[in-house]
Amino acid sequence: MIAPRQRPQLPWRRALIIGLGASGRDAARLLRLHGCELHVYDRSAHAAAPDGALAFLGEQAPPPAAFAGVDLIVLSPGVPPAAHRRLAQEFAPDAQIHGEMSLALAIARGTWPALPTVLITGTNGKSTVTALTGALLASGGLRPFVGGNLGTTLSSALSELLTAGAQPPGALVLECSSFQLETMHERGVHPTDVAMVLNLTPDHIDRYDSMERYADAKARVFVGLRDHGLALLDAHDPWTPYFQRTIERGRLLLVDALEGAQIRGDGPGDALRLPDGDTYPRDLLGLAGRHNSKNALFALAAARHLGVGHGACEAGLRGFRGLPHRMTLVRELEQVRYYNDSKATNVASVLASLDGFDRPVVLLAGGRAKGDDLSPLRDLLARQGRALVAIGESAESFAQLAEGVVPVTRAASMAEAVERARALARPGDAVVLSPACASYDWFKSYSERGDTFSRLVADLV
Repeated sequence: MIAPRQRPQLPWRRALIIGLGASGRDAARLLRLHGCELHVYDRSAHAAAPDGALAFLGEQAPPPAAFAGVDLIVLSPGVPPAAHRRLAQEFAPDAQIHGEMSLALAIARGTWPALPTVLITGTNGKSTVTALTGALLASGGLRPFVGGNLGTTLSSALSELLTAGAQPPGALVLECSSFQLETMHERGVHPTDVAMVLNLTPDHIDRYDSMERYADAKARVFVGLRDHGLALLDAHDPWTPYFQRTIERGRLLLVDALEGAQIRGDGPGDALRLPDGDTYPRDLLGLAGRHNSKNALFALAAARHLGVGHGACEAGLRGFRGLPHRMTLVRELEQVRYYNDSKATNVASVLASLDGFDRPVVLLAGGRAKGDDLSPLRDLLARQGRALVAIGESAESFAQLAEGVVPVTRAASMAEAVERARALARPGDAVVLSPACASYDWFKSYSERGDTFSRLVADLV
């Protein structure tokens, strides 16, 4: 392993960065630290270009001059790549094309080739699995960097390490969105020790013209898997056979399968068992729901593959508190538990959150609709619902869905929704904000929505 202060010679002399959001700016800083010349493009005329870069701003597409002499093109994840690939083929056909994460992984490979790496993707649950995997590795003493699509970009982390001359992390644990994976370059990507797809449900239908194209993007998580690496898939996800056909190296482990990693017991699961018999009590993990049992199995399998001991995994499970707005227990009042699941912005997320939930639910749902089919929620309410409080722009759609299944009420504000939910709940129930919708009708973000709910619940007397 080379010393942290050394900066390896990059194979690129001049780069064009397309998109100057956070990812583009972080990639620019990392490349400049290595002495790479920069061209930058953004559709906004007011985008902030890095000092010393040749900027092409305010045009509908990067002009031919932006590609002059370029041997690297970096696409930000928010930029659909197809049109820019066509321009690159015309004006810079020999240039490598990377996304920000792919670029950072390629540089990390040149700097620390043996660095253990875990890549995590899926439509739902990937942030929780990423954070939990990081917690288990940290418990085992590996000092991981945890980020990617979750929190800090890898480019930013590498820049900080190189600038400070600090020691490298002991492992990389990266949440990967489909947008980041579709620009994952085959050549030069960091070898991966563990790669996983948690699940696949309809999402980003404005970006992909079919579920197959969406799945193809997710499947790129397996591109750099080592020969002795571990691939993880959900045994019960309908897209798992599709992903299995894309795995060319490594060992495959199916989660919640008879011969794979299993949830054993009733309800949310009494035990979490890996194929070698390594077993963990489910109640070590303070997160509700069967989906979090599965999430824990994915994380445990990854940690054990990287050599974290059983005791360290137990300690990591016990100490993990989950991420904000993901089935977070806000408080218990009058024998009713209140959960903030504001991150559940689609139907599949709500179904996953409440699958195997161990008590009747007063559900707060609604917001700005994303075009999901709501009908599966009707069956969920029939099985587990105590009542529904319909909120936001789509309140009427949710009210109609639940009519005749559970008692329904509408609320014109989050404060009113919390009060109505409290009145409907009985001792032993849970009140769950799990909206199945975007937040932009009432709030700036799902986090603001969740924070508002949690504050109102905390203020209940």
